[in-house]
Amino acid sequence: APQTPAPTSNPTPAPQTPAPTSAPSSALTPSASPSPSPTPTFSCPPGQVGFILTLTTDNYPRETRWVLKQGNRWSTATRIATTLYGSYTNWQTTYIETQCIEENEVFYFQILDKERDGICCDYGLGTYSLALNGQEPFHTGGVFGFKERTRFNAISSYNNMNTFIIEVETEPKGGNIDSTSEDYDEEDSTGEDEEDSTSEEKEEES
Repeated sequence: APQTPAPTSNPTPAPQTPAPTSAPSSALTPSASPSPSPTPTFSCPPGQVGFILTLTTDNYPRETRWVLKQGNRWSTATRIATTLYGSYTNWQTTYIETQCIEENEVFYFQILDKERDGICCDYGLGTYSLALNGQEPFHTGGVFGFKERTRFNAISSYNNMNTFIIEVETEPKGGNIDSTSEDYDEEDSTGEDEEDSTSEEKEEES
């Protein structure tokens, strides 16, 4: 009987589906969260230094405001910059504020919370920090009652610490330190569409 000639080449193997390199993920894509603002780059005229406030709001941002003053005593110091209650509207969001201030002068920074529970940590993890000329923060806070006040002198570099004064006065929750009519000035941007809850609603949450 005739013989079938041997194949001249090996048969081409059937294509195989390659194994996946990794198991498919079943995790959902997380929703976007507020992104911190980029570190500001700004310059000041000669004889001035750059003051930088980095503020991360709590769950009730409209309750927070701050004041920056220049002078040796808080009661007689000149207001340099300020915000009003209602200025901040996004919760758990980082804001960066900058201001050129006079070098070697004394300044006060005061932050206030309208509901007297600070910005940390009962209703969100709020925080704030103060820095000069883009250096590391010289003060960080957030746990206070109605307000926290920081006295400092504006120097261009922290290296000269002999002339760098920092004094912090924190009002504990439920306390009351040297409050003035200016502190209680509502200057509030309230309206029917305001989303913030009242103190009664906060109590219901707790």
